[in-house]
Amino acid sequence: MPETDTMDTFVDSSWYHLRFIPGHTKNTPFNNKQIAEWLPVDQYMGGAEHAVMHLLYARFFNKVLRDLGFVKFDEPYKRLFNQGIMLARHMKISKRNNPLNPEPLVKKYGTDTIRCYLMFLGPWDKGGDWSDSGINGISRWLNRIWDLATLEISNKQNTTSSIDETKELEVKINATIKKIREDSKTFKFNTAIASLMELTNSLYALREKIHTIESLWKKSIKKLLLLLAPFAPHLAEELWEINNYKYSIHKEKLPDYDEEMLKTDTITIIIQINGKLRDQITLKKGISQKEVEKIVLTRKKIKTHIGNNSLKRIIFIQDRLINLVA
Repeated sequence: MPETDTMDTFVDSSWYHLRFIPGHTKNTPFNNKQIAEWLPVDQYMGGAEHAVMHLLYARFFNKVLRDLGFVKFDEPYKRLFNQGIMLARHMKISKRNNPLNPEPLVKKYGTDTIRCYLMFLGPWDKGGDWSDSGINGISRWLNRIWDLATLEISNKQNTTSSIDETKELEVKINATIKKIREDSKTFKFNTAIASLMELTNSLYALREKIHTIESLWKKSIKKLLLLLAPFAPHLAEELWEINNYKYSIHKEKLPDYDEEMLKTDTITIIIQINGKLRDQITLKKGISQKEVEKIVLTRKKIKTHIGNNSLKRIIFIQDRLINLVA
C-alpha cells in the first residue's frame, strides 16, 4: 500500500473507518463485501471540533468513494453526538497546556473506577470539571458492589425479611433496569450510574437478611452485575466468574423489566436533613405528612444525622420529599 499519512491529521484519518473493517487484500484498499455488512457507522462520538474538521473531510472522502463506485452508502456515519469538554483546574484539558495523565490514577483505583467517574461527572454532552477527590466516592461504591457480590449466605442470622421489603426490592430492580435502558440510549450515563448506586444501597440495606430471600438475592446480584457490565466491564467480568456464571458476562443481554411490576401504589420519598440527601423510603401514595414524619423520625440513620439537634421546621412535598431543618 502507498503511504497515505501525508496531510493534516484530520484529513489522514478521514477514511480510517473503512480500513478498520477486516478482510483486506494486497490489491484493494478495503473489502467491499465486509463494508456492506459493517458500514455505515451507527454512532459517531466526538468533540465539537470534530464536527467541523474531521467529520467534514470524512463525509467528503466518502462521497468521492461513492461516486467512484467503491461504496454504496452516501454518509459514513448514521448519527452524531458531541461530548462535552473536560476541565481540570478549571481549564480545558489539552496535551500541551493542561495535561492530565490518568495512568497514576488507573494504577491506584483501577480502570473501571476512572471510567465510571468520567461518566458520573455530569451530562455526557456538557463535560465536567475533574477532581481527584471525587473519584473516592466511585471507588467506595464499586467496593460495596464487590462486597455484595461476594457475600456468603449464612443461615445463622436471626433476622427476617418482610413481604414488603422483598416487593420493594423487586420494584427497585425493575425500575433500575428501565432507567438504565432508557438513559443509555440517550447517553445519560451519570443518571444511569446514579440509579445503580441507589440499587446498591437497597441491596446493602438487606445484606443481613439474605438468607431469608436467598433466591431473590442471587437473582438481584446477577442483574446488578449485568447492569454494571457496560460501565465497569472488568469488575463485572471478575464478579461474574466468582459467582460461577458462564463466561462471558459481555455475551449476555441486558435484563428486561416487568412493566406491570412498576405499576404500584407506592412512591419513593426522599429524606433530606438541612437540604442534604440522607435517606429515602418507599411508602404508599398519598400518605400524610404526619405519618411520614412519624416513620422518618424513627429511622436509625436519620436519628444519627440529627443527633442532639432540635428540629426548627419540616418541609414536606407530597409524595416527593421531606426536609428536616435542624
